Amino acid sequence: MTKQKQLATMKKICCPLTLAVLLISSGCFDNRQAPHRPLTARSMAEAAEKTADLERLVLAGQTLAALPPELAAMPKLAFLDLRGAQGLKSFSVLPELQALQRLDLAATGLEFVPDEVLKLAWLQHLYLAENTIASLPPEIAGLTSLTYLNLDNNKLSALPAELARLGSLRWLRLNSNLLDSLPPELNALSSLQRVYLRQNKLTAVPECLKALPLLEDICLSDNPISEIPDWLTGLPKLRQLDLDGCQVAKLPSTLDGWKSLQVLSLVRCPVPEDEKNRIRKALPKVHVAF
Repeated sequence: MTKQKQLATMKKICCPLTLAVLLISSGCFDNRQAPHRPLTARSMAEAAEKTADLERLVLAGQTLAALPPELAAMPKLAFLDLRGAQGLKSFSVLPELQALQRLDLAATGLEFVPDEVLKLAWLQHLYLAENTIASLPPEIAGLTSLTYLNLDNNKLSALPAELARLGSLRWLRLNSNLLDSLPPELNALSSLQRVYLRQNKLTAVPECLKALPLLEDICLSDNPISEIPDWLTGLPKLRQLDLDGCQVAKLPSTLDGWKSLQVLSLVRCPVPEDEKNRIRKALPKVHVAF
C-alpha cells in the first residue's frame, strides 16, 4: 500500500493524536533530526550545576566586575552572552575557554577591544555593537576563525588594514560609525557575503568591494553617496542593495549585470521620474523601492 493510501485509511479511523503517532511510526514522515538545543544556564549558580556539559551561558544585563574564573572549568561552553552586562573590567579567563565559538559583548561600555578577546583565534562570532570603541588594534588579525563580526553603533572613524586577514569572514556589520572610507586591503576578504555600512560618512562606494564576488547583501543607506560606479552592477551574486537615504539620482547606464538582484532600495533618493521608469524597465524582476 502506498503512503498516500495509508494516510487516507488512517484519517478515517483515527483521532488526531493517534493519527500523528501512527504517521510517525509508519514512516509517512521522513526522519528529521530535531535541531540541537544547547544546554543553557542564566546565572552562575545555575551554571555550577551543569559545569561539565554547559554549552550556553547567558549573563546579559548582570553586574560583573570580572568574568568568573569558574568559566574555565566548563569544557563545552560555546556561547557566552554578556550583552548589557555592567561593570566588566577583567576578561582574563577568556583565553582559557577553548570551546568558545560565540561571544556577545554588545552594550557593555567597552572603549576598546580587550586584549583577551584578541587571543581567541578559534572564535567564530563576535558581537561588539553599541559600545564606544574608536579604533581596532592590528591584533584583530589574530581572530582568524571569525565568520561574523558586529561593530554597529561605535565610534570607528577608520579600520586597520589587518582586518583583511580575517579570511573566513562572511558577515561584517559596521552600521552607525564614523567611517569615510574602507582600507583597500579589504579586497582580500574573499569569503565576505554581507557588508552593512548604514549611517557612516562614506561619500563613495568603497572600491575594495569590487573584488569580492561572493557579496550578496550591501547596505550603504544614509551615507552622502551620490554616484554609483559601473563595477557595482557586475557583482554576480548581489541579491540586495540598500541605498536608502543616499544622494543617488542616477544609476549606471547598463544594469543587466545584476543577474541575481532581488531587492533594490532607492527610498529617499532624489531620483527623477524618467530615471525611475528606466530602472523599472531595466530590472523588471527586481523589487525596486523609491
